Amino acid sequence: MADYRIETVRNGERDWSARNDRGAEVRIAPADSAAQPSFTPVELLLAALGGCGGLVVDRTARTVPHDDLRIVVESVSRPEDDGRVGAVRVTYELALPDGDTQAADAFERGVRLTHEKYCTVSRTVEHGARVEAIGPDGTMLFMGG
Repeated sequence: MADYRIETVRNGERDWSARNDRGAEVRIAPADSAAQPSFTPVELLLAALGGCGGLVVDRTARTVPHDDLRIVVESVSRPEDDGRVGAVRVTYELALPDGDTQAADAFERGVRLTHEKYCTVSRTVEHGARVEAIGPDGTMLFMGG
């Protein structure tokens, strides 16, 4: 698996941009911010899940026509989730050919493989990743488990 580096820079109060080394940029702000259009951090996480799922399904379900595939990712939280996303629901919307059980089985297998084996984002969210925060002087400010 490749390692990634994203630079996040402040544009103004509650207005940030994330950039990758290939020149892509996305604006990040709270939902109630005047900095629009933008994504919230949680929306970016959900977009990463949908994007990763789509890119992997392109490989795992390539025998099934899926040009019209739409992936909807929703966060589901309750008060007891204590400031975290409690669950993530990924819905694959696709009209499969009527009566074509082979296509349905192949697509279902592709989606299962996407989340069980190949989608790094989905697998990381499900299993967790250690978060480390490094200060300007190189000291470890935080290391989660």
